[in-house]
Parts: sequence; C-alpha cells; structure tokens
Amino acid sequence: MSDLEKSPLRSTSPPPYGTTDVEPEVAYHSQGEHITVKEDIFKDDFVGVSFHDIVYVVNTGCCGTKPTEILHSVSGVLPCGVNAIMGPTGSGKTTLLDILAGRKAKANVGGYVLVNGRPQPSNFRCKSGYVVQDDIVMGTLSVKENLMFSAALRLPSSTSWAQRKERVATVIQELGLERCANTKIGTEFFRGVSGGERKRTNIGMELIIEPQVLFLDEPTTGLDAYTAVSVVQLLKRLSEKGDRVIIMSIHQPRYSIFKLFDGLTLLSQGDMVYHGPAQSSLDYFSSIGYVCEERNNPADYFLDVLTKAEKSNVITESDDTDNSTGVTEANNLVNTYQESQQCVEVSEQLQTLADNSHTRRGVRSGGTYATGFLWQLMVVTIRSLLNLLRNPMISFFQVLTMVIFALIVGLIYLRLDEKDVNVRTVVTDRIGAFFFIVMNQVFGNLSAVDVFIKQKALFIHENSSGFYRVSAFYFSKVFVDLIPMRIIPSFTFSVIAYFMIGFQVSAAKFFYFALVICLTSIAAASIAFAISALVRVTGLANLFIAMLFVFQMLFGGLFISLDSLPVWLQWIKYLSLFRYSVEALAHNEIVGQCYCSNNATAAIIEACSGPLCVNGSEFLSGIGYETAPEWLWIDVGGLAAIALVFLLLTYFNLRMLKKSK
Repeated sequence: MSDLEKSPLRSTSPPPYGTTDVEPEVAYHSQGEHITVKEDIFKDDFVGVSFHDIVYVVNTGCCGTKPTEILHSVSGVLPCGVNAIMGPTGSGKTTLLDILAGRKAKANVGGYVLVNGRPQPSNFRCKSGYVVQDDIVMGTLSVKENLMFSAALRLPSSTSWAQRKERVATVIQELGLERCANTKIGTEFFRGVSGGERKRTNIGMELIIEPQVLFLDEPTTGLDAYTAVSVVQLLKRLSEKGDRVIIMSIHQPRYSIFKLFDGLTLLSQGDMVYHGPAQSSLDYFSSIGYVCEERNNPADYFLDVLTKAEKSNVITESDDTDNSTGVTEANNLVNTYQESQQCVEVSEQLQTLADNSHTRRGVRSGGTYATGFLWQLMVVTIRSLLNLLRNPMISFFQVLTMVIFALIVGLIYLRLDEKDVNVRTVVTDRIGAFFFIVMNQVFGNLSAVDVFIKQKALFIHENSSGFYRVSAFYFSKVFVDLIPMRIIPSFTFSVIAYFMIGFQVSAAKFFYFALVICLTSIAAASIAFAISALVRVTGLANLFIAMLFVFQMLFGGLFISLDSLPVWLQWIKYLSLFRYSVEALAHNEIVGQCYCSNNATAAIIEACSGPLCVNGSEFLSGIGYETAPEWLWIDVGGLAAIALVFLLLTYFNLRMLKKSK
C-alpha cells in the first residue's frame, strides 16, 4: 500500500472540514459501486459543444495598448467523438481550445460557447477535463498515487475512500496502466515511466471525474510515432465507450492518427478554413481545386496548403507594387469556406442551438471545488511531504550547507571568550561574527526560490481544474518548506556556531540567539517565496533576490554607521533584515558587557572606563544600534514583520497568477 493511501486519508469518507461548495447530487454506477457525483449539464441527450462568433483580442505593443485580434469570429459544432483542431503555428489552435475549455479571461473573449445547447457554466473548466501539452504530474509519486491525489480532491465529499480507490482502479484498467501503476513518474534525478505512460497518466488525472468533455493540447507532442498513435487510439476508444466529446489541438499528425478523427477544424491566422467531418475534408478541398495526391497524408497536405497561403500573403504584402494579390490569395480559402454549403449547414445547426438555448432551462453552475479547504490542505500537504521525503538529497544538502557554514564561522571566530582581549577589536570581532552569521543565513536560503517556480505550471493547471484553492496550495508549500528546510537547519547552525564561537553561556541567551537565526532564515525564505511566485525563470529570480539582499546588507550597520546615513535615507534601515538581525544578536551578547584589557586593574574594570575598557552598550550606540531593553523584542518583531509581509505578498502573487492564467 502506497503512502498516499495510508491514514489520515484512508477513511470511509472525507471528514466535514469547513464548508464545501458542491452542487445537487445524482447517482451513477461504477463496477457495481454506487457513487454520487454532482448534477451538471451532462445529464441528458448530450449533443456536444458549439461555439458562436468567437473573437479573441489581446493587447500588444510596448505598453500593451495595441489590440490584436487572434481569432476572427469563428463558429462551429463539436459533437461526440474525436475532434481535431489543426493549423500552422500561430493559427490560434490552442487559443480556441482554451476558450472552449473556459480557460481564457472573459474580458478578452467575444461570442459565446454552448454545452449541450446550454450556456457554458462559469465552473465548466472544473467539470471538464483538460490535458496540457507538457505533462505535469508529481514526478516523485507513482502513477497510482497521482491518480489517488486527483480522486481525493475532485470527487465529491460524499464519495467514500473505498469508492475513490475503486474509481482509480477503473481508470488504471481503462488506460492500460496496470504494469506501471506502482512505478514513480520520474524526475530529473531518476528515471520513471515511459513518455506514453506519462501521457496516459495525465489523461487519467482528468478521467477520474468522468468528464463528458475532454480537452487535450497537442497530446502527441514529444512522443514517438507508435506511442502517439496509441494515445489517439485510446482517445478514440474513450469517445466511443462513454459518448464523450474529445477536442484536441494537434499540429501535424501522421495518417494513422488522422484517420481516427471524427471532426476536423482547420484554422489559418485566426480564421476558419474548414469545419466538419474529417473524412469529408478531402472531398471539400478537391471541390475547391486543392487535390491531395493519392499517397499523400491529408494532414500534411492541408498544412502545406495553409502555410503556403500564409507565406504568400507575407511576401506579397511586402511588395509595394501589388498588395491586393497577396490579400486575395491569403483570404481565398477563408472566403471560399464561408460561401460553401458546408459552412451554410454548420450555420443552420448553430442557429438552431442558439434559438433552443433561450428556451432550455439553465443549470446552476454550483461550486468550483468538490471538497472543503481543510481537506484540500491535508491532501496537498501530504503530497508535498511525500515529495520532500522522496527527494532526501534536497533537505540533506540544506542541512549540510548550514553545518558547513557553522563550522566555517566557528573556526574563524573560535573561542572569542578565551582570546587575549584587544580593546580595539574585542567588540568589532563579535559584530563581524554576527554579520557573517546573518549573511550565511540569508544567502544560504536562496534554495527557497525553487519552491514555487518549479511547481508553478502544476499549480496553474490543478487550480484551474478545481483540485484545490490557492490558499490550500500556499499553506501546504509554506508549511512543508519552512519547518524541515529552514527552521531545522537554522537551529542546527545555532547549536554549532554559538558554542564554537564562545558566546555567553546562558540558556536564555542561546535560545534567543537561535530564535533570531530561525526568524532571519524564515524572513530570507519569505522574500525568495515572494519573488519566485512573481517570476517564471529561476535565473531571473536569483538575480532579483541577490540584488535585494545586497541592498539590505548595505543598511545593516556594518559598512556604515546607521547614524551617518543621510536624513533622506534613514528610513531604509527599518526595511533591512540585516539591521534587525545583527542588532538583535549584538544586543543579546554585547549590551551590558564590559570588555577590558588584561592589564586593566579591578577599579578600571568595575568602572568600565578609560582606554583599557570598552563598554558594550556605548559601543553599539556609537555605531547607530539601539540598546534600550525593549529593542531586544522590537528587533524580533521587525524580523517577524518582514517575514509576514513577504509571505502575504507571496499569497497575493499566487492569486494574481491565478487570475492571469
């Protein structure tokens, strides 16, 4: 039994955590089991997906002020079966697919989509299946565990755990994944299942909810010829078995794939060139003067025709002597289709569906998520923990890095309390040690930048598909990363460095030291979280973080006295985690201490004055650090505030990422 199937997830049914946004329920059967699913628009006489006068506009240009139309009033009907959307690169295939799946911002979309002759509900993207082009499943989990994750979150709360397992077993059998069910998907560190098995697993993640409509973005990309055919044959069987509407974008399929298509949509530069039965496409093109050779692949031929027309348009438009010829040649296929009997028949069917949509009772869209927040948080946290445990080298090297840093700092500043006192360096050595310690903690947590960047595509897809809320993903990632990757290594660092350097032997002072070190680590990781949630490239994120850390270091109090800063720059020191960390550590160790030369008499030591002694509090005040007792905890509060602010920024960045997808 896999870890994902063990307690606490293994129960008769999900606990009633929080509120669950669900719809009225109806029943269906799966291998004799009675399972309840949400009532939806797919309950009777399913006819397919229709799209009416779809226009998609994006803002381009240097300031995003130039509107560019990607799709130009395209319409069509996609019935049960395998429907392919084809066209040259940049023709709008994926854009149309995303609009049909409800995954584009409505503000940029014109026209409307009907499902089963009814308006597309707002949560359609969560009720349909969508398989992205790049396979994005958790590589450290097995095929079965990934499917169990989908079942745990996407099936209704009323579904028992036994029924969820039964549904997973059915999907595994349906997709032919029995041999690799317990094999891990694979990561960059170890090899797992094959490309075809990975693709089928991605399809299985969507089939868990038995969607009546399944979207796939170029499902054969990256697969060898045999595997690509096998995947499309699987989709063909699924469409025939369950009366499903399968809609895929595909670039240039071989003939053995093309002949499996039931419907075909051809796009050219955002316009419809053909829409209808795939097997009738050859006759249509022959009727307008484009005859495919007998042994030629129709898909290759169609794309050749469209590509040549587009290139001819570009070449002729660049010729000042005759622009009209190019326009005519580029638009000839579009105009011919719009005037064809094929287009007339499609238009009549669209009009009938549009008229009937006004008389058919609409369906309440219901909630987006099948389970409550706490249940989602538990399931996603368990997956994150499994991912961490199955990547032991990551956490091991984080701890090892901190141990090495601690040993280096400890050896450089070894036993400061036992060295001959030089009144000119006795305090500066300690300040230098504190600054070096803080710098190690800050830059040693740059690994936190990978927390959200590496799984950003996974988050966008799963959140779009209604697996979990943004907050559930956010809290699970923060919880799983901060404790094992930040707090434990930082505490280990504190134990080694504190006693090697020889700071004051006091339990209270040691635990305060450890608290500041852990908060410094958390604050640095929080900054990395916020930036990693904002940008998509690790190298760019590291550059931004390094610049921010160096900027904060300049106002930490070591390179320049904080009191020497110009008045108009004084406020920046309150934004520096270096300032709060170093000041807190120095306050804990130096305030109230008197450091005197070995030649100082008892009277001089008692008075702590003169050239042979240094008063710790006075020294810190001289370089701009606060020494009042309350600042011992104000500095801690400053670190906590920085961590909290950037953790909140991380959450809002994820929310904005959700809105922009």
